[in-house]
Amino acid sequence: METATKNSQRAWVLRQLEMGGRLSSRNAVLNYGIQDLPKRISELRREGVKVESARVEGRNRQGGRTHWNEYWLAHE
Repeated sequence: METATKNSQRAWVLRQLEMGGRLSSRNAVLNYGIQDLPKRISELRREGVKVESARVEGRNRQGGRTHWNEYWLAHE
């Protein structure tokens, strides 16, 4: 991936979080084409952005149990 693309994805993720949104990897891939949300979150954290996360459990299309992470900005 080109650095410009990575930087624009990181900037987009930060904007979404700043607007109070919660992001999951599935949402990022399906709606915005961001394939590696955890990596973008890791980059933001290294830059000092305080991003919270939680593991969410749910059901998949076949009714089986599944889990994913959601990310949001920490409120200080």
